[in-house]
Amino acid sequence: MSVDVHEVSVAFGGVTALNKVSLQLERGRILAVIGPNGSGKSTLFNSITGMVAAAGGKIAVDGVSIDNMAPNRRIALGLARTFQTPRFDPHITVEEAVLCGFYPVAKPGMLSSLLRSPGVAREEKSFSDRCSEILRELRLTKYRATKMGELPMGQVRLVEVARAVANNPKYILLDEPAAGLARDEQAMLSVEVRRLVEKGVGVLLVEHNFNLIRELAEHVIVLNRGAMLMSGRAEDIARDKAFIDVYLGSSGR
Repeated sequence: MSVDVHEVSVAFGGVTALNKVSLQLERGRILAVIGPNGSGKSTLFNSITGMVAAAGGKIAVDGVSIDNMAPNRRIALGLARTFQTPRFDPHITVEEAVLCGFYPVAKPGMLSSLLRSPGVAREEKSFSDRCSEILRELRLTKYRATKMGELPMGQVRLVEVARAVANNPKYILLDEPAAGLARDEQAMLSVEVRRLVEKGVGVLLVEHNFNLIRELAEHVIVLNRGAMLMSGRAEDIARDKAFIDVYLGSSGR
């Protein structure tokens, strides 16, 4: 059971943003993708989730090809993601934002919803209970009725993680989830990521905080200018001169 990316390439107007990148994300594992700005990390996420079309290569989820699937169908297969820049209506509450995450797994049709059938009521109750649980795990309960536009960016990122977790994904792609988080919030995020992994969720993590990556990830892929520079254990990569030069520059040396 895995997400398999095989030699995927993405081009924008003749400029290659991703060049034959391959990876395998297994259930219950954490794979990190790092690299300098513009190295293709977010483009990789967008190609997996269907936000951009790949110019070449193949992507499969649990053996099912998703190359020609719309983003909503990929979500139905168990993919979820966060964005480098969180996307929320600033006028909705934190609770409403997290409840939106249940939409892909909601079962009743329009008629059942309009008639308020018992099945609809039970599902809404289960979503509400699960929403409360997620808010509690991420220490967001006190912000439940707060408008998204009133939250600091660190809290907004945690809400986005909460929304992504809501539909019980098999695989979750986290795009710089720790950016703007205080140290205690980063620790809480680490706990939540480990909890997901213990439940069998595969986590693909893009993050600039290399200390967090060393703490969480079992395997790391380094991208540079859209291509794979190296891959391996975080501890080994941290000592590699090519990584230091590309990612950390002279300060790393």
